[in-house]
Amino acid sequence: MNSPLNPSLPSAGYSGPGHQPAVRLAFALLLALGLAACAGTSESGPEGAEGSGEGPEGPEGGSGEGREGSEGAGSGDGGEGAQYDLTHTYDMVESNGARLVLRYDAANERFTGTVTNTTGATLTDVRVEIHLGPNRSETNEIGPTPWRDLAPGEIMLVSLGAAGRNFSRYGVHVESGPQDDPNTLADPVSSSFAPPLGPWAVMGGVELGLENQGHGLEVWYTRQGNAWTPHLSPNPAPEHQPTGAATWTGEWVGYQGTDPMIDTGAARVTVTLGTGAPEAALTLDDVPTLGTLQWDAMPVTGGRFSGTATANAQRYDATGQFGGTGQAGVAGYATGPDFRSVFYGEKP
Repeated sequence: MNSPLNPSLPSAGYSGPGHQPAVRLAFALLLALGLAACAGTSESGPEGAEGSGEGPEGPEGGSGEGREGSEGAGSGDGGEGAQYDLTHTYDMVESNGARLVLRYDAANERFTGTVTNTTGATLTDVRVEIHLGPNRSETNEIGPTPWRDLAPGEIMLVSLGAAGRNFSRYGVHVESGPQDDPNTLADPVSSSFAPPLGPWAVMGGVELGLENQGHGLEVWYTRQGNAWTPHLSPNPAPEHQPTGAATWTGEWVGYQGTDPMIDTGAARVTVTLGTGAPEAALTLDDVPTLGTLQWDAMPVTGGRFSGTATANAQRYDATGQFGGTGQAGVAGYATGPDFRSVFYGEKP
């Protein structure tokens, strides 16, 4: 799903060959059911204007044209004045260099999306506001999200609740930099970040990847055209073999089809011991269109396991690797038709 209650992944350096330093994936979990004032608003663009289409694969798809008007110094201009149908996926690079991808999840009465810093410098105090329509007013807004600094390439997941609100269209914009009105704050009750979950970090310079330097675990994809190739480190070795039964819990991150949105969900790897080699079972929850994906009884050798699962008559492959002191961590990838993901887990 696009708006799970996931924690932030703090940044960590990456020293592997051919990759740039890692950047954080900031999971901004914003249960914004209250109202917050909007600062520096301006009308711009015709009602019903549409941004450009989504990218062909993953996060590097095209973005829409900028709109007239601005939100003040250092702020975005992407669509506050324009209004969109609730079925429209907003995908635009704002004038401040923040790429916003946003859609309305009618089933959960929630707007979900991502903000990516596409510039080479840190964007400070990034926040998102949504204006509900068709008759836009300051009393029919949700947000802003809590202020968040985004390093170059950093991604922030955004979720803004709209339950109980009466609207048929929406407008949205991303602001950054100093706020015009110092009294404009995120709702302290209904807007919050989840706590961090250890030193897992998104790898920079790759299409999709996670790493944990403390565990010595890295999983990432390289891409040529439409071909995505997964990689996993370290190599299998006896010191990575789990010696006790346990469940490693974490999350998966990935892309489904041509959707530019990052999807995430819970991940679990459960090891059982028998008379032969230990076996690992992998579960990924909330996979779009599939629900739960489950791989059972995968033999573990040198800390490495692989297997296949079937869902909707389609084959899905998974590979994982344990690592760290006492096999404290696990990382891996799961792939299938139009599905590319990485996962991690921590032993309790």
